[in-house]
Amino acid sequence: MSEIIVLGTAQDGGLPHAGCRCAQCERARSDSTFRRSPASIGIRCGSETILVDATSAFSEQIHVLQLAVPDSKPGSRYRAPSTVMLTHGHTGHYVGLWQLDKSVMAADCVRVYGPPLTIELLATNEPWRQMVADGFIALAPLAIGTAHDLGADLSVVPIAVPHRSEWQTDTVAYRINGPTRSVLYLPDIDRWDEWEIDAVEAIGSVDVALIDGTFWEPFSRPGVPHPPVTESLNLFGEIARSGRARILFTHLNHSNPLVDPDSPEAQLVRESGFEIAQDGEVIPL
Repeated sequence: MSEIIVLGTAQDGGLPHAGCRCAQCERARSDSTFRRSPASIGIRCGSETILVDATSAFSEQIHVLQLAVPDSKPGSRYRAPSTVMLTHGHTGHYVGLWQLDKSVMAADCVRVYGPPLTIELLATNEPWRQMVADGFIALAPLAIGTAHDLGADLSVVPIAVPHRSEWQTDTVAYRINGPTRSVLYLPDIDRWDEWEIDAVEAIGSVDVALIDGTFWEPFSRPGVPHPPVTESLNLFGEIARSGRARILFTHLNHSNPLVDPDSPEAQLVRESGFEIAQDGEVIPL
């Protein structure tokens, strides 16, 4: 059976966020159930595991991913994920790769896939270039817009999305096609109206969509564009209300009131037919 497990739902810094003493970060420090790991998902297909984005919470996230693997038991060492797929070149989404190096897991040639320019960034910079030379990882670009087989009855299509590129890298969402369901994983995008494809059509064409929910309202600081949740509620409202697709918000900034399931904003999201992704939830494929 193939399934997705949600490994993290916060923006890159997680919840609590470094250097922040807002009420939500302080609550997360004192209440472990309120914490959220940086955004990531895992795909399990039999004994094969695929990690989508390697965050700063890499150790904890691959532990959760491996718990259901048959040969994983206390007292043993489990294998590294067979594949890591990256959405883009922001450090919050790839920095965890270093734990595949000799200093931690000494992994055996884990496949690292991603959009072409992001893979080029890793291939031409340390420590990733040395990790390739030492055989801990193997880098391979995924052609955008093309279906790539991940296993029996499981494929993925990278879809280019507009997102800020400080190092001339590229960003993709992944459409994951399983035996019975399709899932769109889109944690980062600058604006829906800058996407070269129709956002409503793309999200309405899958069974489940995990989408960028970074900020509740437009963020006041320049240089960090993300579509506010309030805009997404209007844009995709008909899809959510009709039940054509489950739409879940992920990649939540620590300041976003949606991190609190009891907030009025979270209640409004649920009443509008949408969901807020939760760390640890499972989505069958």
